[in-house]
Amino acid sequence: MPKSIIIERIGEISWREMTLEDDYQPTRQEEIDHGTRVVTRHFGEPGPDEIETRAVCGAICTHEVSLFKGDLTHPRYPMIPGHEAVHQVMRVGKNIRHLKEGDFCAACWYMGQWAQKVIGPADVAHKLPDDMDDFANWIIEPAASIVNAGQYMNIKPGMRVLLIGAGFMGLLMTQMVHRYPLSEFVVADVKPFSADMAKRCGAYEALLVNTDAGKGRLSDMGTGHFDAVIECSGTQNGLDLAVDMCGMAGSVYLFGWHRTSRTLDFKLGHLRGQTLVHTSPATDTGRLYERYWPTTIALFQQGIFDMSKLVTHKYRAEDIQKCMDDSVARPDGFIKSVFYL
Repeated sequence: MPKSIIIERIGEISWREMTLEDDYQPTRQEEIDHGTRVVTRHFGEPGPDEIETRAVCGAICTHEVSLFKGDLTHPRYPMIPGHEAVHQVMRVGKNIRHLKEGDFCAACWYMGQWAQKVIGPADVAHKLPDDMDDFANWIIEPAASIVNAGQYMNIKPGMRVLLIGAGFMGLLMTQMVHRYPLSEFVVADVKPFSADMAKRCGAYEALLVNTDAGKGRLSDMGTGHFDAVIECSGTQNGLDLAVDMCGMAGSVYLFGWHRTSRTLDFKLGHLRGQTLVHTSPATDTGRLYERYWPTTIALFQQGIFDMSKLVTHKYRAEDIQKCMDDSVARPDGFIKSVFYL
């Protein structure tokens, strides 16, 4: 029987043989209530428009951490998580022409990917290069959400841009945005390691906003200094800084995932005529966010996105409990964790 990663209950995760009980298919109302869109299954045969794959590498996202911790509930545990992975194609349906047995692919299948047998729709599965050096460097989904966000950002040549929050997603955003012809591109964070990584990923300048030096630099620039601010921290302090540093008729692009209610200084935003734009993948609902996956794969091939700089922790599937525990604790030097199946 094929194995998979299973969240057994809140705080407990394992690598074991799958059972029918693990192959959960939510109702439409449960999808709405819990944000759990499942298009995969793990038993049976692939249909004419489906492929069967085995995951070879999975990456931990904040979504899986939230399910593991219970910050996001799930209709029922145990469950097979995972929406960031590299797969090898095992079988293809009779209508499939763009993939064949043995190919490696990335699939926009939300949930259920971390398994040795996965069946899902082939139209949102995209071939990866044959010469990949390390599967961990070809986790496409996070960068595809960055490319999607870019479609909603009106960043023009010569602009002054501030990016707040140099976690994993903020660093991916930095890798893309630094390719724009900007007059200033500043990344702000509170961790020295993250600020150093921001410089490595292309920031013109990186500030520690919780230090006297960083606060002094922002003061020298002055409130309202930037034409555009990209908020990737998902924190109240990040939102406050974004509104304060965004200038007249400027834009605040909201990319960070805020997991609780926040407050905003709408008085200042009103007086400056600021535009606030959500840029999460949900903005593309109904317009096929997965349409940007081929573009994203091409950007990986061109070196625009470089996961080798960002994957700091690697594990075996047998060590998934430690992998997830470390992903929750985020020890010094942690950016992104992956595991190999």
